[in-house]
Order: sequence, then structure tokens, then C-alpha cells
Amino acid sequence: MSDFDQTVVLVTGAGRGIGAGIAAHLASRGATVALMGRTRGLLEESAAQIASSGVGKCSVHAGSVGDEADVERVVAEVLAVHAHIDVLVNNAGTVDLTDFLSASWEGWQSVIATNLSGVFLMTQRVARRMRARGGCVINIASIDAYGTDGPQASYTAAKAGVIGLTKAAATELARYKIRVNSVSPGWVRTPLVEQFLPPAALKHMREGFDRVPMRRMVEIDEVAQTVAFLASPAASAITGIDLPVDCGTLSNLYLFETLPT
Repeated sequence: MSDFDQTVVLVTGAGRGIGAGIAAHLASRGATVALMGRTRGLLEESAAQIASSGVGKCSVHAGSVGDEADVERVVAEVLAVHAHIDVLVNNAGTVDLTDFLSASWEGWQSVIATNLSGVFLMTQRVARRMRARGGCVINIASIDAYGTDGPQASYTAAKAGVIGLTKAAATELARYKIRVNSVSPGWVRTPLVEQFLPPAALKHMREGFDRVPMRRMVEIDEVAQTVAFLASPAASAITGIDLPVDCGTLSNLYLFETLPT
């Protein structure tokens, strides 16, 4: 497919996992993809995989979304190489799994800087260049914005903030023909998750995940295809929404199933 031919997409957190999957998927559909992340080596691995497919083009730009100087530099680099940015995918993220009473101020600030402030910085700086020709921004939030899942207060707060920021930015940027939406994945089967979970838990979540209506985890490509839809002309009237991609997790309150029999 080449439905993103002549489209330049900047993806943050593109060195692995969901970000790498989004970049590869859009490149496979003809997009020129600028890969941004903190670790150049991981970005180069993603770029090599895209190049090996023979479809789409990409460039590598190392930098932190939570650093204002890095954001300015990377956006300038991308524009110097590709002339314009049509789609921004804010995917970069981190997590601090420290319980609430023990969490440090530094840990809180680190997560907020990447997961929320980074989305603001990237969106603002790219939108300033995007407003002359329009475009779209897609923020990767999380179903954890709707309810926490373990000791991750900073992550939950940041992702809820991303959804609020999405709506605010969509409202203000609509006049420039810039659409802003967010995608909230559920549990996604990434290499990191597969390494983190014990084998029995991973098997359960892949094949019989009874907490989830569809009884399974989300695949990376399912998130990527959702991003591609929101970036496409097929979504031309859609802005300011959050779209869960969670195999039905948020639709199930999971109350009746837990009652004693």
C-alpha cells in the first residue's frame, strides 16, 4: 500500500515496542518516517528494519522529548531533512513502579516530564511549523488514564493529562486544520512485556485473559493500524477524541465475575 506516499511522520519513542511498530507500519504504507528517541542505537535498529522491507523512507534523530532544547533541535533537523511534518505521533513514555507513599519527587518529575510535558513540547513545537499546511497529532495515552493498575501514580496521572491535553489542543488547533487525537492501548504484547511477565502469566494473558472480553492481549500492529486510521483522510472529521484499543477491557466492570459462588 502507498496511501501515505508524500506524508512525513515524526514518531517519538520509536526505538522499540509500540513506537517502532507504528513507525514500521506507516513506512510500509509509503510514509517517510522520522524516528525520535533517547537511544540512537535502538533507533538505528528500527531504521534498519524499515530499510530491509524496501518500502518507505526514514531518518534517525536522537533526543529527549522532555528536554526543550532537544525538542527544538530535533524538530529543526526533521524539517531540514524532509521539509515538512504532516503527522506527529507522541509515543515516548516511561513508568515508575514505586508505591505511592515511597515515590520520590524526582521519580514523579521524570515520568511527568516524558509522558505529559514531552507531549506538550512536541505538539506545540511541531504545530507551530504545521499550521501553514495543516496536519494531525496522535498521542499515545493508556487505559490506565481511566483507572490505575498497580503502583504507578505518576504514570496514571500523566496519561490522564495526555487525554485532557489532547482535547485542549484539538480545540485550539482546529482553526489551523490540525487534528489532535489520542489512542489508549490496553495490555499490549511487546517484547518488554514478554520479558517482564512470568511464562504462566504471559500464556494466560495471550490465550485466556478472563479479565478482558476478547480474552487476549492487544498486538502492536493493532495499535499501529489505529494510528494509521486516525492519521488518514478517512478520519478527516475526527478530532479531540480518545480511542481505546484494549480488546474491550474498559467496557467490562469485572464485578459479577469476581463474586463468590
